[in-house]
Amino acid sequence: MDVNPLALLPFLGVLLVVGCAAFVQKISGFGFGLIVVPVLSLFLAPREGVIISTLLAMYTTAAQAWTERAHCDTAVANRVFLGACAGMPIGLVIFLTGSANQLRLAVGVVVIVAGVLLARGFTLDHASRRDEFVLGAVSGVLNTSVSTNGPPIVFLFQARGYAPEAFRGTISRVFVYSNVVSLALFISAGRVRHEAALAALASVPVVLIMQWLGSVAAPHVHGERFRKLVLGLMFASGVSAIVAAAAH
Repeated sequence: MDVNPLALLPFLGVLLVVGCAAFVQKISGFGFGLIVVPVLSLFLAPREGVIISTLLAMYTTAAQAWTERAHCDTAVANRVFLGACAGMPIGLVIFLTGSANQLRLAVGVVVIVAGVLLARGFTLDHASRRDEFVLGAVSGVLNTSVSTNGPPIVFLFQARGYAPEAFRGTISRVFVYSNVVSLALFISAGRVRHEAALAALASVPVVLIMQWLGSVAAPHVHGERFRKLVLGLMFASGVSAIVAAAAH
């Protein structure tokens, strides 16, 4: 690990980053890992950022999935999750064997490519079950390799034109299921270290406060404003990851 996550300045950085990510997650339904992993990679080893993101996402996604449960498209969520299960073991191999800069660069490239496709209005002609499985599998690979499993599912749900409520409810359900499996894989591989677990635990109060603020703001973010938030988040986080790779 590059630095101790519990050293004062890095730890304050962790609190700031996860707080912002929790706020955005509450509004958009995704984005926690998209912010946490790229930005934390500026001052922590990418693998530590992945673990911290996964641990905290266990709470953030579960809370959101519960509050948005009435809007979830359960059948779609289940099919996407099955695809994710097929991809997660592959992602774990990448996580264990890839270098720090390779992981940083992979995060940035994947996020920006997905953002460009959405910004150009690329849509799926047919929302088939094959699409759900394939994009779910890509999400699974990204989940256990770089903890940014959102872009493929965001692409699927945005392309389908889901309303914000259905978007948040369905994507949160997929994230909850996927996080359980990914955390089990990380634990079995011996990658959940004491320092990262403590940093995640100490960040929970900040996450709670920022999620509450996000719940207040969420009713005012919809339509084109919602779409712009999603795209802006993807571009900003992708650029930050590439900058981190270049800086190290």
